[in-house]
Amino acid sequence: MNDAFPPLRDAADLGSRVLCFAPHPDDELLGCGGMLALHAARGDRVRVVLCSGDAGRVAEARAGLAELGVTDVVALELPDGALGASAALEERVAAALADLEPSVVYAPSPFEHHPDHRAVFDALARAGRAVPALRCLLWGVNAPAPREALFDVSAHADAKRRALAHHASQDGARLAALADAVARAATLDVDLPEVAAVEAFADRRAGALLAFGAQVAALRGLPPGLQDLPRATAVLTSFNKRDDVRENLAAIHRQTLPFAQVVVVDNCSSDGTREMIEAEFPGVTLVVMPTSDYGACETFNVGFECASTPLVAILDDDIVMPPDWLEKATRRLVAEPASTAIVSTKVVEPGMPDSYRDAPAVNTERYMSTFRGCASLARRDAIRAAGYYDVRLFIYGNERDLTCRLLNLGYRVLQYPGTEVFHRTPFGIKPGKRSLYYHARNAWLTMLKYAPAGDLARLPFLVLAKVVLRGGKKEAAGDVAVAVGTIGIGRSLRETPGALFIVLKALGSILWNLPYCLKHRAPVHHPDFDLPLE
Repeated sequence: MNDAFPPLRDAADLGSRVLCFAPHPDDELLGCGGMLALHAARGDRVRVVLCSGDAGRVAEARAGLAELGVTDVVALELPDGALGASAALEERVAAALADLEPSVVYAPSPFEHHPDHRAVFDALARAGRAVPALRCLLWGVNAPAPREALFDVSAHADAKRRALAHHASQDGARLAALADAVARAATLDVDLPEVAAVEAFADRRAGALLAFGAQVAALRGLPPGLQDLPRATAVLTSFNKRDDVRENLAAIHRQTLPFAQVVVVDNCSSDGTREMIEAEFPGVTLVVMPTSDYGACETFNVGFECASTPLVAILDDDIVMPPDWLEKATRRLVAEPASTAIVSTKVVEPGMPDSYRDAPAVNTERYMSTFRGCASLARRDAIRAAGYYDVRLFIYGNERDLTCRLLNLGYRVLQYPGTEVFHRTPFGIKPGKRSLYYHARNAWLTMLKYAPAGDLARLPFLVLAKVVLRGGKKEAAGDVAVAVGTIGIGRSLRETPGALFIVLKALGSILWNLPYCLKHRAPVHHPDFDLPLE
């Protein structure tokens, strides 16, 4: 499969007890008919709850579902067009959950235009608080839902077509043609020619539905100028920074343009970060790594794969953004041509000299050969096409490495000082043996892969003269605005105990990784490319 496309999910992970809520008869077929047929074909217990509909439409639904092998159908007979006013809806939804104890629920997403569809989602969100871990796959019938989980239903497309044909009162032939068009369009999200029909869903846990619904409801009240902007997912990784993450998430939830999704990949923190997020931010998509041995490159990649929106905000766990950060960054990115993959916003850090913060090089829009990985907004498809971060780098220097691949694909990275974040990590390279090792090693691994031969031959002498021996005054003045991964390297070499041994250890790793670098060597000749010197 092409890595630029999301993978199909394995339905085996969904369990064997399936509950589907349909606001009206036929919604269950349009929204998830292929998946209902898939479950029935493998012998799962499948129950469909029709929330409204007269006797005629319910009979059509029963006949259609029988085509899929589904015979357990419950008709609530609540008023069509007024489900939101029905006091019994939430009670009946909660009773259905308690009776079947499903492993997965199919239901409408909060993005649906029809008020009955939104009422069913709201009832599920409230009732779902009793079973917060329950997996909910949310479909879009009259409005797109985030495409977080894709399933191959090619083998059941004909059965779905036949099922829809039973809905004569709703022009079943038209419904079947509509379902075919939606299924074919969804196949564009995968790169497998043998896949002829796909169903896509927002993939959420029941305990997160209330926050999800509130987020979507807030969007409906936004001015048209904001509604028309592409949606974004905030992706941050964390490790034992509970209080910083709390403040970060609070700022994320105060954005004038709300994030469609917030993903936190926690590297198995031991300070209560996970418990804090689950208790205070239930709408966050939380991924907890099995151990703390994973690097930032890999955990960010996990977060990127969870994103279902056109844009992805790449954020450190210890930043705080102003309320208009996403709105400003999004407006700037959409004003750029599609070839601009990332806007890198301004970052203010403790210990940052005023001369650096106010320097023209830092405060002027320009295209760069790296970006600030603590606060940037990216086009998801672009960074996916470039392969995300190289996990071999583990941590540090990964932004420049990714940018080299973006440049080779014809993309660009824009420095955008029109909005800024506060980053709690002090200015310059973080002191310490680990930081020195990975900064020294990764800069060379990246250049061995991507620097043109002539530049690579000169690089050792240039690094000595322009980086190692560079004075702090030059860095503080803002003259080293592009090489954010080298600011403070000279001081780190001078002040880190055992620096010589660390550099030799890094050299050994560089030599060990030389075959890998040569195998992936792709010199960058894009005019935006610069060596990490100035």
